[in-house]
Amino acid sequence: MTHSEKVPYRRLLWEIPAAFLSFIFFKTVRLLLRTLANINASINKKTVFRWLVYSDELLRKPLILPAILVTGPRWNPHAIAAGLGPFDVKESLAIEVKSCVASAQSWSIGIYTFPEAASIQHITFHHLNLEEEWTQLKLNPGKYTLGLRYYHWSEHINLPAIKIDENNATKTQLINIDDVNNYLENLTKRDHIFYRCLNYYIFTLLMCQKWLPQEWVRKEYLPVGDTNNEFFYGVVYKNYSFCVEIKPVLLNNYDIYLTIYNRSSLPVIWCQIQEEKYTIPVVEQDGFYLVRIRAKLDFVSDNFQSDWMSIKLLPAVKG
Repeated sequence: MTHSEKVPYRRLLWEIPAAFLSFIFFKTVRLLLRTLANINASINKKTVFRWLVYSDELLRKPLILPAILVTGPRWNPHAIAAGLGPFDVKESLAIEVKSCVASAQSWSIGIYTFPEAASIQHITFHHLNLEEEWTQLKLNPGKYTLGLRYYHWSEHINLPAIKIDENNATKTQLINIDDVNNYLENLTKRDHIFYRCLNYYIFTLLMCQKWLPQEWVRKEYLPVGDTNNEFFYGVVYKNYSFCVEIKPVLLNNYDIYLTIYNRSSLPVIWCQIQEEKYTIPVVEQDGFYLVRIRAKLDFVSDNFQSDWMSIKLLPAVKG
């Protein structure tokens, strides 16, 4: 779901050429890193069968941060995130969903092709019989990766066991909550001109989205977005205020998460919105926003309506 804002047309004179170079740079780096990941998976087969949890420890590994910024570049600071793969599948994939049910009130697992990162399916708590211990999927032969997100997690957190073609691939994996999500506050300290160049074009893309194919814009902005979520997204400008207005029916039936990113696509502001009007008085730098909207566990209402939420950018009032 997109939301258009007034475009400063003169700014596009220098934004568009720079964005074009950034777009080429992004695609080149992504191809290179996917090639290296494929080679690594072929050489170190054991490493692909262990969940990698987004954490400070993970980000210290070589090339991990660049790989994230070209694969799932819209960070989700509201959830515990983990990835698995790439691995080969001949016929089927089974996931031990009972661990997910016990670990979080709300969760989803995305299945993606590799190296294309095309979304095959998102398994979510809404679509399962909660008494089932495993869920099995029939897949075409190929390489796949998994992306897991836990919202409203429990005190004890387990990542699920996986079976590939009826064979055990990985066991249930216990994680320490103290080891995850503590990296977010210091994430922007890792910012670098390299990361800014990678995602520089996204700001311009969103500025121009009303003239571009919407599906293409969404794919560039949310290449691995959860298909069970609704999304609002757009640009934010330095020295502007950011205001969200929400109808009660949306608050009552959905969890609403806001993230504002800098031009390197690193999160600088994030929160769960729980009131009908939420305002950031002054945005301190250019960037872009993403509102994730997830149905609550006890969701029983009409289908989501786009007019349940409105977003406005206004010049900040100087005191």
